[in-house]
Amino acid sequence: MAEDRQIMLIECAGTLQDIRKALKDLDANLAGDALPEGAVQDLGLVLTEAMTNIVRHGCPDGTGTITLRLSRTPRAIDCQIIDDGAAFEPAHLGHAPPSPLDLPEGGFGWFIIRQLASQVCYRREGGCNMLRFSLPLRELS
Repeated sequence: MAEDRQIMLIECAGTLQDIRKALKDLDANLAGDALPEGAVQDLGLVLTEAMTNIVRHGCPDGTGTITLRLSRTPRAIDCQIIDDGAAFEPAHLGHAPPSPLDLPEGGFGWFIIRQLASQVCYRREGGCNMLRFSLPLRELS
């Protein structure tokens, strides 16, 4: 079995500006990694949703820290996002799409994450939120 290969480790402040920069850095890093375009797009969308949720709900004052670790296997990109923001319980979120009539904006993040990622796992440990998931390396048609 092929060994996992770390693609990137990013640490940023819990602000929207900092996560935008981190995601731009990630895109630049992945540009030369020969990943299927569909997988890169899925990864960008899932990370944007997850990290934006952290900033808006876990670190609304911008004082938190977010650490993103990515590794690649032959079939997937494995992701771990760690933040020191407020705890939450995602178990009841994102299993069905929310009604657009009930939400003025947003509210689809967990649904998008659960639709695109597999093995989504959240836990709270040592005062930190830890979210793990995998994204399959497949080309979207």
